[in-house]
Amino acid sequence: MVLGRLVLATRGEALAPIRASRLTKIFVCGDVVAFIVQAGGGGLLAQQKTQDSGKDIVLAGLFIQIIFFGIFVITSGIFHKRIARLPTQESLVVPWQKYMFALYSASLLILIRSVFRVVEFVGGNNGPISHSEAYLYIFDALFMLGVMIGFNVVHPGAIIGRKAQKDSMELSGRESATDGLND
Repeated sequence: MVLGRLVLATRGEALAPIRASRLTKIFVCGDVVAFIVQAGGGGLLAQQKTQDSGKDIVLAGLFIQIIFFGIFVITSGIFHKRIARLPTQESLVVPWQKYMFALYSASLLILIRSVFRVVEFVGGNNGPISHSEAYLYIFDALFMLGVMIGFNVVHPGAIIGRKAQKDSMELSGRESATDGLND
């Protein structure tokens, strides 16, 4: 949602590789598909005779999640590069860079966590990761805490919440009032 709102706040939709209205839909759907695949594989893990298939399906779901996330990061980078090279009038006012760097920081932590989950799952019940909770606390809980802290420090409410909607209404109100004067 942050990337989509940034695209809208900077009025940089022409610079985004994916339209802002589709960004959240595409990546949430990808995450849901990955979750459903993982859940299906998890269900197969419950029975002894389908455990191998279940493990493969869970891994496929984890890789689907990483692939969609990689596409998201690439999409963010393309938008960042384009808006830096061809800034819109609004991008000169909106502090979009701090949100992009917060997004990159969160993305890095989430990507490391996702790779950790693959390594954890490949190791299975007898792997070193499953025998120590420290790995889980570091690579899962601590990284997600980092994401939460990052987005509290650079809170996207100014571009997502009511303030953004109010500013947008004021901006569009000013534009429509001045449009008649320019004719």
